[in-house]
Amino acid sequence: MSGRILDIHVTQAIPYANLNRDDHGEPKQMIFGGVNRGRVASQCEKRSTRTTLRSHPDYVGDLGTRTKFAAVQLRDDLIGAGWDPEAATRGAADLFHPLRVSKNDADTDSQDEEASAKKKGRAAKKDDSDAPLNLATKALVYLNISDRQRLVELAETHRGLYDGTIVETTDNQRQEGRKKRTADLLKVLNAVTGDGLALFGRMISQLPEGTLDGAVQVAHSFTTHEAISQPDYFTAVEELPGLASKVSAGAAHLDQASYLSGTFYRYATLDLDELTTHLGDADRAVELIGHFVRAFALSVPSGKKRSTAPHTPPGLVYLAARSDRPVSFAAAFENPVRGTGLLQSSVTRLADYAALVDGFFGDAGRLWHGHAATVATTGDSLGQRMPLPELIAQAQRAGAR
Repeated sequence: MSGRILDIHVTQAIPYANLNRDDHGEPKQMIFGGVNRGRVASQCEKRSTRTTLRSHPDYVGDLGTRTKFAAVQLRDDLIGAGWDPEAATRGAADLFHPLRVSKNDADTDSQDEEASAKKKGRAAKKDDSDAPLNLATKALVYLNISDRQRLVELAETHRGLYDGTIVETTDNQRQEGRKKRTADLLKVLNAVTGDGLALFGRMISQLPEGTLDGAVQVAHSFTTHEAISQPDYFTAVEELPGLASKVSAGAAHLDQASYLSGTFYRYATLDLDELTTHLGDADRAVELIGHFVRAFALSVPSGKKRSTAPHTPPGLVYLAARSDRPVSFAAAFENPVRGTGLLQSSVTRLADYAALVDGFFGDAGRLWHGHAATVATTGDSLGQRMPLPELIAQAQRAGAR
């Protein structure tokens, strides 16, 4: 059995929580079907999935790291390889120049920074106390572990420029040298070198040529019903005996926070062929299918977890391998679920919608499906019910070539 697409549908009841907040500290929300819904952004879902995957004891692989300080890592790696610190700093700044921002957001050529500083009447810094800020990129860069070694190798090919034995004396030389080194950087960025890039890809707005599409697409999660944030007025009490009255006759601290509860529909789709192509290893792709499905199904974003502990298992995990196209079931909840017992009602609604989708597309596109659940399920529109580990194993067999 072989499928090109693996759709992952999850319904999950989340109690009073704030998994993903906006710029005002409110739980993220949206309008769908004419009513307000709670929402968790896809970027939050992806990070939660990566964190869950990385921390699982059975997972061994390279998920990479998102950072603004890739150039700082490169500088440190070059120093570790025996480079002079000044040459290492110059090389890291130069190679990441297309993505880099100085402390004052200046777009200064790394070779001219010292001269520029002197022109402005200030001495060039001899210490590296500001190096992390001066070497920072404008946006987070997603790099795998093996990329770091390839960047060191790239810097080695241009070492003469950075240690002063080679000098670009004319504007044309500098422009052509910059183009070549940017092209060399793109060769590093365009290579899929680990699980993280294979799954999630990489977006670089300043250097679009370095953008990679991953095999995974993740939707914004939303409540299957109307949901409104609820305020929580809270206090803290002074606990040192005899001093409480010195602070206040009542609470020593008071504030307000916002939370939201509801049953969320979560959806992701995994392009199995693209994952295999990225990894270049069909067996590793099958392994990673299992790791990803488990991590996505069981992950819970960490927002406010210390004060809410919202660690509920999903009510339903439904998997479907397809040969035609991804199929989200978000439209099942365009008409919001109403009443009480919203998790059970949402699972029933999703099962009914799965039957309608089958009637619309027919059986040709779907190659396999099955589900695991913590609530009642009836009928055959969700395939066979089984424990989650067995469901994941069957999904891996469906994705095997």
